[in-house]
This record gives sequence, structure tokens and C-alpha cells, in this order.
Amino acid sequence: MRPLALALQLLTRLPVPTLTAPPQPWELGQAVLFFPFVGLLIGALLTGLHTALWWADPGVLAALMLAVWVLLTGGLHLDGLADTADAWIGGQGDRERTLAIMKDSHSGPMAISAIVLVL
Repeated sequence: MRPLALALQLLTRLPVPTLTAPPQPWELGQAVLFFPFVGLLIGALLTGLHTALWWADPGVLAALMLAVWVLLTGGLHLDGLADTADAWIGGQGDRERTLAIMKDSHSGPMAISAIVLVL
């Protein structure tokens, strides 16, 4: 069950019992096997919300679904998209510049543009 708890801790903000010892490399490897299950859980929660609020205005429902998705995941995928867009476009093919952008915690214009276009 520890690999499942690790997967939940990494991919969601759902309350998981705190793990007392640092994970072993083999546990992290096994946690990857639970990633599809965690994705299914997130999808099921969002589907349940959508089904429960089928009567709501589509725009309001979309905004609520997006907000709940970000709350459930902590915006993990949006952060990855923003970093990728910044580094890919801002790095302009220079490996060192790309790595420096990836390490920078600030969001550049390409990161913001990518998130706005996706949302």
C-alpha cells in the first residue's frame, strides 16, 4: 500500500497518511504502476461532480470543474506545461539557456501564453 500512498502524494492533494520513512527506490518504481489508478480516481471524482451538476450553466460548470481539477492535483500538469513552454520557446535551441529557464521558478510570457491557450 505504500507505493499507492506515494503515487497519491505525488499526483494529488488528497489527504494521505504521512509516510514516516523516506521512500526506497524500488517503492518509487512500484508507485509508477499506480499512476493510472490515480488518474482514474481523479477522473471519477470529476465525472461525479459533472454528473451531479448537469443542470448548471455550462460556463459555470466548466469553471468549477477546472477549479476542482487544479485543487485536486495542485496544478501539477499546468506547471509542467508552463515550464516546458518557457524552456522550449525561451531557450531558443540553446541547451544551457533552456536548462537555466527550467530551473527558474518564475513564469515567463511563454508559460503564461501556453496556460491561457490551454484553459
